[in-house]
Amino acid sequence: MAANTKRKQLNPQYPPIGSKWKERDLRVSRTIEVVRYDMAKGRVRINCIETQRLSWAKPERFNGKSGGYSRIS
Repeated sequence: MAANTKRKQLNPQYPPIGSKWKERDLRVSRTIEVVRYDMAKGRVRINCIETQRLSWAKPERFNGKSGGYSRIS
C-alpha cells in the first residue's frame, strides 16, 4: 500500500505524442519519437528513428538529465 501511495505522489509528466528526443547516454547515438502512452502500466511507447524499433520507456526519463532523454523538437 505504501508503494501505491508513493506512485501517486510522483505523478510523472508524460512527454507530448509526436515529440522527438535524443538519448543523453554518450555510449549510444539514438533519436526517438513518442508514439503513445500506456497509463495502466505508466509507460511511454517510443520509436527509434534510426532503426524503426519500438520499445517502452518510463516517463521519468524524459527530463533532459543524464540517463534520460533531452528534447530536440
